[in-house]
Amino acid sequence: MGTIWKKSLIFCLGGFLMGSSLANAYSIRTPEGNMPMVHWAVLESTPGNLEAMGAIGAKTVGPQSAKESGTYALYGGIDVNNRDLMRLLEIYESYEAYRIHSTSEAFQEYRAARFPLLKNLRILEVNGIALEQKDRGTATVVLMNRYEVKPEKLAEYQHLATAEAIRAVNDEDGVMGMFVTAEHDRPNIIHTMQLYRDKAAYERYTASGKCKELQNKVSVMFLNARTIENLPASISMGTKGIRRN
Repeated sequence: MGTIWKKSLIFCLGGFLMGSSLANAYSIRTPEGNMPMVHWAVLESTPGNLEAMGAIGAKTVGPQSAKESGTYALYGGIDVNNRDLMRLLEIYESYEAYRIHSTSEAFQEYRAARFPLLKNLRILEVNGIALEQKDRGTATVVLMNRYEVKPEKLAEYQHLATAEAIRAVNDEDGVMGMFVTAEHDRPNIIHTMQLYRDKAAYERYTASGKCKELQNKVSVMFLNARTIENLPASISMGTKGIRRN
């Protein structure tokens, strides 16, 4: 499991699968094979204090989260246009796993220590549509998107996005993870995260025929679309909750 805390550094809290250097593609699921609990945490620090807030998290929440079997992933990025703003995609086995995480002594210590540094915190409840990642490797490019899909096109969009997320993580060497989520109360509002090994991998994928084919199909389904670029990162892919897709 990876998590973001220091500057643009995202470090791994989970274990790696040893053996072959070739990464495999997996879906994140519960032991029963269901979609896990997912939400986005959007944190904004007081000016210039995101790094200090992250250092507190690295000391407190980081080690604790690594021990929590139900805390699957905390992947995120720092907005390139606002370096006091960080968005985290948080994935837990269940609401009970999230309760254990958020009520732990370490998290309470972090919450108290960050209080004077935190300007705003928003939790966005979402449902997972596609949660696909490799089982090892590091991503340095983090992109996020917000799409408003025409309601009558939502089912078709979800089908296309899921199929491409699975295909890209399986077939494209530099695509480390693709995560597609929908807001609980407004399911046609889609929030995504894409993780790439490096800039060259990102450019290779976006120039590919499969990516262009998908964009041509889904672009007409959007009422509006926004891309969020993040600072360069170092996200180590974790192994909690992953199942072969």
